[in-house]
Amino acid sequence: MFFVLVAFFAPIFGATCCIIESRLSNYTFKRQTTMIFYVSVMNCVFLPLTLVFGMPTIPSITALLCYIVLASIDVLYLYPFYTALKVIDSSIVSALFSLGQITIPIMSFLFLGEVLSLPQYIGFVVIIMASIALSIKGNKIPKLSRAFYYMAFASLLRAGYAIVEKYVLIEDQNWVNMVVYPTFISGVIPFLFLLRKNWRKDIIKSFPPYMDKVQWFVLNEFFWFAEAVAQIYGMSGLSPVVSVSIGATEPIFLLGFSYFLLKKYNIPLKEKISSRLLVKKMFCFVLIILGLILVVGR
Repeated sequence: MFFVLVAFFAPIFGATCCIIESRLSNYTFKRQTTMIFYVSVMNCVFLPLTLVFGMPTIPSITALLCYIVLASIDVLYLYPFYTALKVIDSSIVSALFSLGQITIPIMSFLFLGEVLSLPQYIGFVVIIMASIALSIKGNKIPKLSRAFYYMAFASLLRAGYAIVEKYVLIEDQNWVNMVVYPTFISGVIPFLFLLRKNWRKDIIKSFPPYMDKVQWFVLNEFFWFAEAVAQIYGMSGLSPVVSVSIGATEPIFLLGFSYFLLKKYNIPLKEKISSRLLVKKMFCFVLIILGLILVVGR
């Protein structure tokens, strides 16, 4: 139960990051690659805080290769994620990460030998169907279907991430390494963007806006770091199925935070909060919670 409670901090911190990144992506940079560059190079800012929890150790070759894969996914999934944030509500983008969960039971069985019960499979179906319903307007796939498919791809990447993450936690047996190595490597990978001329020109041109908003990047990095620690430490005592299902509650926190910021401080976000849409979103989010209960409560 303790690991479940710790894991629940991850979607809370993740919702906060999503709000900040939505603002930065929509109002600061035009190119997603520029946003990815400036977000990723901040990855190591709070890395020394990891030493509070323990010391990293030298990983095996297998574990190091897994960390490189994880770091690559950490950078790659941001492109479809930021693209979706430009055209669809933040809470829906967050909920659509649940689409990748359809692969988790299969991948857990094939690679980790984990067998799920019938209620858990039912829970996954409920989570997935509720996430899809969030993207449907009337009886048709919405005009933002491009964002829907971007998020399907991003969520599949994150689902694969969860499996590799659990595997390397078993292989390396040091959850601190899981924070340190992928974070450091993912902070280095974006420098490859500078090799492409048009990307490099936009990154350089966007440096003044970046410096103007650098405090928000630092704040975002702090919450991202806190999310990573909570999620990885929680996963060290949970199966990837349970861990990812807990992450499915993130849009609920995101919608609540967005509503609070709009009503309390009149801060507009890319989040439609009309009465009708609020009811629809909350209904789908409640279904996600029920699915979560079925998955966790075994």
